[in-house]
Amino acid sequence: MIRLLKILFLSFLVIGSTTESYSKVLRSKRKPKWVSARPIDNNYYIGIGKANKKNADYMQIAKNNALSDIISEISVNISSNSILHQLEDNSGYKEKYEAFIQTSVKDDIENYEIVDSWSNKDEYWVYYRLSKNEYERLKIEKLEHAKRISKDFYEKGKACEKDYDINNALIYYIKSFDAIKNYLSDDLSTFTFDGRIFLDNAIYQSIQDIFSNMRFVSEKEQYEIKVLSSDNEPVVAKVKLKSELEIQNISNIHLIFSFPNLDIDKTERVISSVKGKAECSIANMAPKGRNQIIKAELDIDHYFGVDTEDNILKSILLERGTKPSGNINIVVKELFAYLESEEKMFGEQGSQKPISNIFKRELSENFFSFTNDIENADVVISINSEIVKGAKLDKHNLHTAFLNCNISIKDLKTDLVIFTEGIENIKGMKSGNFEIAGQDAIAKAEKRIKNEIIPNIRTLNL
Repeated sequence: MIRLLKILFLSFLVIGSTTESYSKVLRSKRKPKWVSARPIDNNYYIGIGKANKKNADYMQIAKNNALSDIISEISVNISSNSILHQLEDNSGYKEKYEAFIQTSVKDDIENYEIVDSWSNKDEYWVYYRLSKNEYERLKIEKLEHAKRISKDFYEKGKACEKDYDINNALIYYIKSFDAIKNYLSDDLSTFTFDGRIFLDNAIYQSIQDIFSNMRFVSEKEQYEIKVLSSDNEPVVAKVKLKSELEIQNISNIHLIFSFPNLDIDKTERVISSVKGKAECSIANMAPKGRNQIIKAELDIDHYFGVDTEDNILKSILLERGTKPSGNINIVVKELFAYLESEEKMFGEQGSQKPISNIFKRELSENFFSFTNDIENADVVISINSEIVKGAKLDKHNLHTAFLNCNISIKDLKTDLVIFTEGIENIKGMKSGNFEIAGQDAIAKAEKRIKNEIIPNIRTLNL
């Protein structure tokens, strides 16, 4: 018993000693001065970051905050020769690109070092620093490397431009700008065979000169085509470049055809041929009517990419420049159609024929003039529709009706059905009676006809 008491007494002594030592360790890790008072060191950029320990990745959050703190100390001084100075106006270009450059600096810093860290029950703090001399040395090294790459692409672009290889000239100029876009606040001067240039300004001006001198010209003053016809002559735009001595046809240019004044969500991407010709096949989709316009313009997205925050060159050019473009004038002659239809509502043939009227209105606006003489028609349009009763829900006096309809188009030259499409089980639901529910189904069918069937008819070639 005495021996057991001695063992217990010695155990308490050890535990007490260990607890006291642990307390001393905790008390020795007091809050460092840098947590309360920001350090000042002329040789280093300082970054202090903290994070709540409730976050699973609190250490990484604190580090990111510390690096952001370092970045905030690195001032961005825009060179007086920077393109950003030329674009400074009320639209906020300067502020927008200063923010971009500040972000790019964060991705570019390296060789920072951790000085200390501290935590309590709730927070984790970390202290980083970055040598100012080391930062400047690496920045100059990277800047010079970027300028060498940019200069090489720029000179290749100039060589292509002299040979009227405008497609590759644009590609090289864009690559040249991408090489230096993280350094637009710096001095981007360099020497070429033509003397000293500022790369950002020279690239921008070279592209603007191409844009100013590029032309998209209709090969004919006006085209006369027949709606939906495969017998139309090709509608052609020519890509030209005006120089001091001549006007040159330009091949391999990526362009887009569109209908700028029409509600037709259809474009066509084309590449100009050896003689600068670009053929527009979507002209056959133009609706009938006089003085329709097809627009030909440079495919900006192909050359400059999609719209993103770091796509600075594209933003500048679209806001400050003018996309090369031109118009093709066309007159679209209508086709003549003979209409036959059969419509039933709840098993009875009606005289009003609402579905036929919807089709006739839409087809008249876009493609056909209707004739009562089948001998004068180019096509026969057949429309069939039926509305049937659904269920009646007595609780809310709700009635349902279902509509099915079909349209077919037959080419009288070939006696072949060239188009057929239908929509089924369009549900109408209204309180009151089945007739009102049927009208709801007709209204829904009208939207489907406009949004689905008419665009598909537009793709026909008769």
